Amino acid sequence: MRSRILYLLLCIGLWVGSAASIAVTDIAGAGDDEFLRAVEIWLGDDDVRSLPMLASLSRKGNRAARLLLARIEITDRAPSVFVFGLDRIERNELYRDRRESSQFYPSWIWVEAEDGDQYAVALRRAGELGIDFEAVRQLYALGEKEAAEHKIRKIAVDGSQRERAQLAKFLGPDDEHAPYLHGFRYAQRGMTTGQTALQTMIGQVKGVQPFDVELGVDADTKLAIVFVDIGYQAGRQVADYDLDGRHFDTITQWLLEASSASPIARLCRRTCSEAELPMCVLTAFGLIGGYYELLRFDSPLETLISQLRFLSSDRAEGMVSRKIASARSEASVPVFELGELRNRSACLATSVGG
Repeated sequence: MRSRILYLLLCIGLWVGSAASIAVTDIAGAGDDEFLRAVEIWLGDDDVRSLPMLASLSRKGNRAARLLLARIEITDRAPSVFVFGLDRIERNELYRDRRESSQFYPSWIWVEAEDGDQYAVALRRAGELGIDFEAVRQLYALGEKEAAEHKIRKIAVDGSQRERAQLAKFLGPDDEHAPYLHGFRYAQRGMTTGQTALQTMIGQVKGVQPFDVELGVDADTKLAIVFVDIGYQAGRQVADYDLDGRHFDTITQWLLEASSASPIARLCRRTCSEAELPMCVLTAFGLIGGYYELLRFDSPLETLISQLRFLSSDRAEGMVSRKIASARSEASVPVFELGELRNRSACLATSVGG
């Protein structure tokens, strides 16, 4: 019996190890000079040159370009002026496969998946409807943790307690998606996603486990929880945290130090003095939409572009800047008029072109 269990564990380990070992060189076309140039140009935040290059490579059959281009289309958090100016047909021509005698433009991921590419099948499952824990497991094994975000959120919001517990055990307490999951998992105990986000930020700054962080029930903490959770998505009337808040220093320290917030920190450091930095990063954080929206600025395909490389790129910073510049509340009202933004953080207004 023991030998049979060991054999099964070995088989599972070999499957996971095989999936996780997929490297850039294993994706056909990833080492091509033209593809590598296109990636560098895209990371430099130049869509005008990079996207047509990737589209051309995709039509020539470059698998890496196809997968990356398809993921760029669905993960871009703030399209560039170039992309924003395209009409529907032009966008389809740029990002997707062009079928003769048909108005249907399938995603390159669908094309590769239909041809039997199991890596593409896993990426396709990432965007499909429904609860699918195995899709999460497979994406993590492939090294595509960011691509699993949609599925993780689906389980957190709509999954049963058993499914949430299963996912929590798989992710572990240190996964970046764990706070969101735990906010729903322990909702019956009064927990919220805002609380788990604030606990995580405080815990990382102080070097303690998030669930060891005791949050007060005072009005200031309640406001901080809402602000961290959704930023200005519901408008400033709902949450407008500032330097008078008790948690201001901790939140801004996290924003200046956390790798996931590095695009915000770099954007502010371009034009702000040290004294201006805290208010700049806090305002930018609110305009992006809070903790969980910040985490959605991801590499489109980690096998080709690591998350660390993406977050340290001009591309990530440009996305953040565009998102801030166009920020509106759920009522489609600008959160700050330009004059208001200058009054709150003049250097941030300068950074985003105001």
